[in-house]
Amino acid sequence: MQLSLLQTNLHQALTHLSRFVSIKNQLPILNNILFTTDRGRLKLSATNLELGINYWIGAKIEKEGSTTVPVKEIAEFVSYLSPDKIDLTLDSKNLLQLLSKKAQSTFTTTPAKDFPTLPSINPKTAINIDLSLLSKTISQIAFSAATDDTRPILTSVLCQFTQNNLLLVATDGFRLSLKNIKIVNPLDLGSVKSLTFLIPARSLIEVTKLTKNEKQITMGLTTDKNQIVFVLEDLEIVSRLIEGDYPDYNRIIPDSFITKVHLNKDEFAQAIKIASVFASQSANVVKFNIDKSNIKLSANAPQIGRNQATVDARIEGEPLEIAFNYKFVSEFIDACQSDDIIIELNEALTPGLFRDQSDPHFTHIIMPGLTTKCFRRTGLKERDEASVSTPGTAVSPGVIFEVVPQVIAFLDDFMVAKVVVLDALSRRAQQPGRVSRASPSIIAKLA
Repeated sequence: MQLSLLQTNLHQALTHLSRFVSIKNQLPILNNILFTTDRGRLKLSATNLELGINYWIGAKIEKEGSTTVPVKEIAEFVSYLSPDKIDLTLDSKNLLQLLSKKAQSTFTTTPAKDFPTLPSINPKTAINIDLSLLSKTISQIAFSAATDDTRPILTSVLCQFTQNNLLLVATDGFRLSLKNIKIVNPLDLGSVKSLTFLIPARSLIEVTKLTKNEKQITMGLTTDKNQIVFVLEDLEIVSRLIEGDYPDYNRIIPDSFITKVHLNKDEFAQAIKIASVFASQSANVVKFNIDKSNIKLSANAPQIGRNQATVDARIEGEPLEIAFNYKFVSEFIDACQSDDIIIELNEALTPGLFRDQSDPHFTHIIMPGLTTKCFRRTGLKERDEASVSTPGTAVSPGVIFEVVPQVIAFLDDFMVAKVVVLDALSRRAQQPGRVSRASPSIIAKLA
């Protein structure tokens, strides 16, 4: 193999492909990038067996060939070179030589035959979609997917295509993002009425990063239907699909509300940032005290102090006290395009619905935290309310286990893995002055 190409093109390609290589994998070959000459261009390939990429760049091909090279070292070396021409040559000893204007290097290689083959798209399943529409929707939805593999199904985004509609849904069990939009140019789905995929959120995020300058993208299944391929002129991204049944998200979307709040996005964002200074030291919880004409946001961290910020708002309905994780609220605000935000609420233990006023097709739901008023519904004594709602104070076993059964049903409705609650109780039990044992009845409820 012998070819010439520009340093800027190779550096950009290696930077992108580095994200597709896992340094913790069991197969050494997956630490490498595959170099292959392909019809007058250089094709670079990388995969971690869950997500793969083919990336083509222009090159002057003198001799055809292929090989694999460890990505970390060659990417670092190329990044330090000046933006000039680079000559690549694979010699008879299977050493890859890189020669630039003022530097040269030799890399050991591994035969290309050891590198796994990335599957191609099945043309019969291919659909074309407006890329700007898809990218915008992904940016509003994918951040709500889970980032750990405790429940793999929640790391995916539900993508449902019909001829005239696109539906994307993501949830990590504590929040949910949904967008259902009409497609201007109807999709050609062949003989089927709809297509539904469970695509890992990470894969969709990579698609948006790598395809910013394109107008349309082709997507479709591989022949074995276990993977999905995104195709552009100089790029292919191959992702595995998640198997399983996606949670029934419709049942936790409220259909009526008793309190509706209209807020300015910038003022709301600023108040959340102020509260986050204290909330970040106290389970990320910010309390919302909704009055007749404003919202008071407060956070309490015993080791630091407490704060309160007021945001002017137009309130419809009943006053309410509720709490949310400030990180979830901040990420929703970042996804909004409008200057105004709408929050629709019912009770302190029911999910809150957050909307971007300019985008009625975008729905975001966040599970609330627990406030003092939440516990009053359980019939706890005033002394117990204070001990539970104030971080860092001692809580008797009777208090915490009296509260939990009241919340379990709600957690079920919001698709939260019960193990999350059990884990929280276990960690609480290990802290000095807190619950010292777990009630068998509670464990049975959580099992």
